Order: sequence, then C-alpha cells, then structure tokens
Amino acid sequence: MARVFVAMSGGVDSSVTAALLIKAGHDVTGVTMQLWPSSDEEGGCCSVGAVRDARRVCDRLGVPHYTLNFRDAFEREVVGPFADEYAVGRTPNPCIVCNDRLKFSDLLSRVTVQGAEFLATGHYARIVSDASGVPWLARGLDPRKDQSYFLYRMTEQQLAHALFPVGDLLKVDVRACAADLGLAVADKPDSQEVCFAAAGQHAAVVAERHPESLRPGDILDMRGQVLGRHRGVANYTIGQRRGIGLGGGPPRYVTAIDALANTIVVGEAADLMVERVVADEVVWRGGPSERVAAMVRYRMEPRPAEARLVDGQLHVAFDRPLEAVAAGQAVVCYQSDVVVGGGVVRCVS
Repeated sequence: MARVFVAMSGGVDSSVTAALLIKAGHDVTGVTMQLWPSSDEEGGCCSVGAVRDARRVCDRLGVPHYTLNFRDAFEREVVGPFADEYAVGRTPNPCIVCNDRLKFSDLLSRVTVQGAEFLATGHYARIVSDASGVPWLARGLDPRKDQSYFLYRMTEQQLAHALFPVGDLLKVDVRACAADLGLAVADKPDSQEVCFAAAGQHAAVVAERHPESLRPGDILDMRGQVLGRHRGVANYTIGQRRGIGLGGGPPRYVTAIDALANTIVVGEAADLMVERVVADEVVWRGGPSERVAAMVRYRMEPRPAEARLVDGQLHVAFDRPLEAVAAGQAVVCYQSDVVVGGGVVRCVS
C-alpha cells in the first residue's frame, strides 16, 4: 500500500476520496491549501470554513490533517493573473490555473518531500494507461460532473503521481458513501467555480487591482454606432445578454470587448458564432493533425473538430459553428474519453 496525501477542500468529494483510500489500505494524510484570506465560515474551497470542515472529516476518519499556507502563491499565480486578464477583456479560467500552477505543481512537490507517493484529489476524472503503460487523463464516469476540463494541463509525470478515486463514481454514490460514513459534509453544497469571488461578484476582485476596469464607456453596435454607456469592461463577458444596460428592442449580446478603447460591442446571437479558434500556451500529446471532440467551457457537450498543431499554436476548426467563444478561455480536445491536449484561446474567427 502507498503513502497518499489527499488534497482536502472541506467538501464531500475530497472527503470520500480520503475514506476510499483508507478503506483500500493506504497510509492517508489530509492536507488543505489555505488560499484566500477569508473569514467566510460557509464559503467554498478557499474559506476558513473549508479548513474547519476538512479537519473535522480527518478527525472522523482517524487520519492526520495539515493546513499549508498558499495565500501568497494563490494571489501571485491565480488571482492576480485572473484580474489582469479580465481587465483587458479576456475571460480566464482560474480553476485550470490553480490546478496547473499550485495543486499539481507546488503542493505535489511539497507532499513528495514529506514522503508521499501520490497526491489524491476529489476531481471527477480518471487516469487510464495506454498499451505501453503510459498514463493519460480521461473523463470521469459521471458525465454531469466530469472535471477533466480543469485538469487538461497535467503532464505524464504528474499523472503518474496522482489519484482520482471518485472519478469512477457517480455524484449520487459519493454523497451516499459520505452519509454511510456519518460525515457531516455529506449534504454540503458543491463549491462555486470561482472560489475567491461570490457568484456575479468577480468584477470587485478585478476592480480592486485594476480600478480603471470600472470606468464607464461606450456601448457600440456592430457598425460602430453608439447605443449607450457601459459600467466598466470588468462587468462584461463575451456572450452576455443580461445586465448590459440597453432597454427595449431585440435581444443583444456582448460580441467584443476592447479594453484599450474602453468600449463593448453588442450584436445578435448570429454575431457570436465561431468556426475556428487559435490557442497558445499549448499542452499537446497528439500528432500534428487529429480528429477530436473539443470544448471551450466546462459542462458543454464536446463538439467534433479538426485540431492542428502549427508552429506551437493549436488551431481548432469545428465541424459546426460554436456560440460565444472568448479569448482567455481554454479549448480542450478529446479522443473518446481521453484528453489529447488543449490551450488558451488567443483569437477566434
């Protein structure tokens, strides 16, 4: 049996992860990354309450628990870049960055020094091996909870030292397992995607670091005509329909954001359709050209596409146009359930 550290978020998934590993006979230690200086007792995976819940679960399971301070690294690697990207009109995904730069980099290194053979998390994803025994990331069994999208940047070496025990389970079974074990988190709601900003409040995080992102500016139509005034580019994302500030008339959607000119452009739904994306910061394990199913948002249905690696950039051409793709989002490519690679969208057409 192996020595395994479990990244404990205080939620039901990581709690059951620890329980399953103990049941399998592993030497388990819980570790919680303290990421955000919050006093929110009932918040998501960044809150003080999360640390408390993780500790209580470990006490219940009879395993050690440690809390490691990652606040400075979280600000430097995740929150700061998130604000920087939003301030220039891009739409980043901080969960992907957190997994890449902190959880499976810094945390994995720290627990390895402590003698860990594996770092386990509560992600709904699986690790499969090819005919040569090489590990690949794959989609979790529960299609409604699959989180492989957030993990696409994991390397072969990282996958060799990672475990995702709940990836082979349905969410309903995970909650049932927690209830059977008498864990207080059995019915705890899932944490929100952006753990350091309350739902709809990301603009406050951006504005704190980039006050200029809340400067009012012009709302333009597709021909460049001024239709009204916006409340600052930090309040808008590509594809947004509600809260634009234009009353009456046909539905309008944000189709472009120009932070330098401090304008947003609105148009019809048809103006949001995209056939191709070009991505950089590429992680790729496929050949120069591959037929794939690609997704640009968590929980969307992967769409058939042709992916080509050209001079270090990933070009993805969808068989059918896709709606509302923004620069800064991740495009992730699959063959069957296996992740081939992906990158950060730089431009669309």
